[in-house]
Amino acid sequence: MRAALVYLTAGLLPTGYVLAAGIPLLLAWVWENASARRWPWEPSPVDRPLLLWVAVVAVSSALSAHRDLALANTALLALGPVAALAPSLRTLRERPQALGTVCAAWTAGGALAGAWVVWRYLHTGAGRGDLPELGWNAAGTVLAAASLVAAGLALHHSASAVPGGRGRLLLAWTAQLPVLAGLLATLSRGAWLGWVVGVLCFTLLAGPFTRRARWGAVASLAAVLLAASSVSELRDRALSVLDPQRNQDRILLWKAALRMVADHSWAGVGFGAFVREYPNYRLPGDPNTTPPFAHNLPLSLAAETGLPGLAAFLVFLGAVVRAASRAAFRGRARDRALRAGVAAALAAVLVQQLVDGTLQSFHLGFAFWILAAALLSPRFSPSGAPP
Repeated sequence: MRAALVYLTAGLLPTGYVLAAGIPLLLAWVWENASARRWPWEPSPVDRPLLLWVAVVAVSSALSAHRDLALANTALLALGPVAALAPSLRTLRERPQALGTVCAAWTAGGALAGAWVVWRYLHTGAGRGDLPELGWNAAGTVLAAASLVAAGLALHHSASAVPGGRGRLLLAWTAQLPVLAGLLATLSRGAWLGWVVGVLCFTLLAGPFTRRARWGAVASLAAVLLAASSVSELRDRALSVLDPQRNQDRILLWKAALRMVADHSWAGVGFGAFVREYPNYRLPGDPNTTPPFAHNLPLSLAAETGLPGLAAFLVFLGAVVRAASRAAFRGRARDRALRAGVAAALAAVLVQQLVDGTLQSFHLGFAFWILAAALLSPRFSPSGAPP
């Protein structure tokens, strides 16, 4: 039951309905551990840094003038690893083939989400493609990740000498068409940037598949650049990055956020309380009225949890990156291909957060925790081989 819910969670995540499976997954996880009389947690190499980060956020929220909002958001932050990381981590450790199934579910969900985004782009008249439950940038986040997960899945099938491997390989590469079309249709510049960096990371991490990965990356980049350059709306959106006048809203937002950090450098304004404090720091001419975050995750964390909160998050993130590097280069070749795709997807998501804040939603948090679980799941012997 738990494994099936993990797969369903991964499949529903790109379309925006992760909680339809995520809530039953949490309930099943709590019931399973209550029946066995054990704590509902699966140990990982990043437990201490994670606990430190949550503790610093909790202290910041307790000291906040907006503690009603901040403490509620802190509770959601602590719930995320319990609801998504822990059950996913145990499932991936118990079932050797589970990672491939998770990636396949995510790829299938990404293909559906991409086609849906394109349909909405063409028919809603909004000028950008989104999903009913996810905005443009959030849709870009899940699609950028789905593209890289699908690339890892394709290389995994190319290395697996199993019946039906060629058919699965073809499906994995075919899924890139709606995923990348949807990614372009979001017009999310941050997601595009994250995807490009993710592709480069995937090429570096693909190990024994370097040549295949290189050609696949070149083909994908060429296709996306050709599409972007041939459609005037996409080309104009991409070139707008170079025009400071067209990015004044973001620049003014960041300046105001820096002022907020300067005034609340130690404890911050409270986790999730950026939206309440922003009117006090809004600059003249700023079109942003009540933005939910600073459109830059490090800057948002510094404003909301203080510089200690940002430092604790970076320590935690560094621990995840170290574990990801270890996992990406060890184990069986076909498993390394999968983890290369997962690590590249995580890199894409994190790079996007430098100009956005999509991970600051509970829904998109599931994406982070599931990707992290995939990279934290291997247990290696001293020789580097899986036991």
